Amino acid sequence: MAASFPRRARRLLFTALLLFSAAMILRASIKSPERLTPVDRLVLRATSPVLSLFHRVGEQLTGVWSNYLALVGVKRDNERLRTENAVLSSQLTRLSQLAARAERLEQLLDLRAQIHSDTVAAQVIGVESSRQFRSLRIELSGGGLAQEVRPGVPVLAAGGLVGRVLRTAGSFADVQLATDPRSSIDVMIPKSGSRGVLKGISSDNHFLCRMEYVLQKETIQPGDTVVTSGLGGLFPREIPVGKVTRVRKPDSSLYLEIEVEPLLDMTRLREVILVLSPPPPPDPDAGKRPAEAARGIGVPR
Repeated sequence: MAASFPRRARRLLFTALLLFSAAMILRASIKSPERLTPVDRLVLRATSPVLSLFHRVGEQLTGVWSNYLALVGVKRDNERLRTENAVLSSQLTRLSQLAARAERLEQLLDLRAQIHSDTVAAQVIGVESSRQFRSLRIELSGGGLAQEVRPGVPVLAAGGLVGRVLRTAGSFADVQLATDPRSSIDVMIPKSGSRGVLKGISSDNHFLCRMEYVLQKETIQPGDTVVTSGLGGLFPREIPVGKVTRVRKPDSSLYLEIEVEPLLDMTRLREVILVLSPPPPPDPDAGKRPAEAARGIGVPR
């Protein structure tokens, strides 16, 4: 303990001398700040490299910090832009769907105007596409007219024939597609006037039909359009059904083998209409009336 006292005294004395020297140097600098003492020069030479190093390091740290803040801002802007892009893409998809639906409904309205019969609109809610069964499940939306839907009622869509009602249950109904193997529809080919019966083909991957009972003497070519004949009074006349894709003349039969591809993609149907009553027969005197009568006030018949 006694030995440590002189050591402590020497430290205190040395510290006091340093403080006194610093005070004297500061006093001299205050008196003549424009004059550099040897001590000032020594201090400047000793501290200038260190200060220069600190300055460069400070500038680099400032640049790194500024770049970091800029990157944080860019990342935030990118996230905001991605969010806005996702919202706009969703809105564009929704608008495209609404536009497509509006176009389909407009086509259905045009079809209803051409049929001149009571119709009921329906929404497609399901598709059965097994090898043995081809049908749609629909939900009726015709108000009171929906109660008049019975099995056998024709079902149409914008662009062609769908099939006929198979059974009903309240506001729902099952539709037998024209491509169902059990379906049978009287059709014709306007180009040649050939008539036949359209039946579905059992297939795992394709919605196809065949046109039966067409004699080999008939001239049928791939690409010919097939429409409903209107015979029997069930389906309206000249509703497009499909196009001929293949014609074959077997040696062992009197009839042609005709393959027909439907015009409609049955898996993409969204809205259909049901024809509740057959269209009125054509008026044989429609083209014989004088023009004056056509210009007069129409009288309901």
